[in-house]
Amino acid sequence: MLAAGIGTYLLVLLAHFPANKLTGYLEQQYAPLAFRSVSGSVFSGNAARLEREGLVAGPLKWRFRPAGLLRGRLEYHLQGSVRQHRFTGDAAIDLAGRLHVSDAGIELDPADLVREYSPVGFTTTGLVNVQIDALELLDGFPVALDGHLVWTEAGVTEPVSLALGRLEVMLGQEADRITGEVSNDGDTRVAGRLALSATREYSLDLQVTPGGEASPEVFDFLKSWGQPGQGGGYRLADSGTL
Repeated sequence: MLAAGIGTYLLVLLAHFPANKLTGYLEQQYAPLAFRSVSGSVFSGNAARLEREGLVAGPLKWRFRPAGLLRGRLEYHLQGSVRQHRFTGDAAIDLAGRLHVSDAGIELDPADLVREYSPVGFTTTGLVNVQIDALELLDGFPVALDGHLVWTEAGVTEPVSLALGRLEVMLGQEADRITGEVSNDGDTRVAGRLALSATREYSLDLQVTPGGEASPEVFDFLKSWGQPGQGGGYRLADSGTL
């Protein structure tokens, strides 16, 4: 009975504790993080915008999840948007100050990912769905990651035309790098591996095999960027800093 009474008392405090107390703490712990136009309480609130190093999200809503206390975490369910794309997920801070994300999903325009992460510019088609099963961040970079990215109706229209079908990237983390294992089912087949470090050093090693619908321009492009590989494919390998 005493434990239940204490728990109820803590929940009442959270329900009335101003939201800016929570956001202020997060801004100190994860600088240069910034919340704009915060309202509500620590238990349930919202912010018009969330900014960090060029990334802008919002509006953002949160609701406290009491079950996280059993794992020694301050846990919330989040809803919001990034570049007008809606996302949902659970986020928690543990006693060591590490950020955990789980059961999170967002749909993105692949063009946004190309602008942010691709060393080569190209025009895309389709829609990207990112699902994060588990993510642990330390100093703003994943130290653990389990998830996948699915690019439906994937394609490239410039500088060459490629029909990639359904392209999937299995996301993970090893040796201080985010990793991705790439595969697809399109006319032109793609398979291989991607990696990105906290200092934005990247590497890619892909095998691209043109299909029956591939134009002569596709072969010319692959010859100029890659080396002949197995089964009529081309190996595209590159590394550098974004």
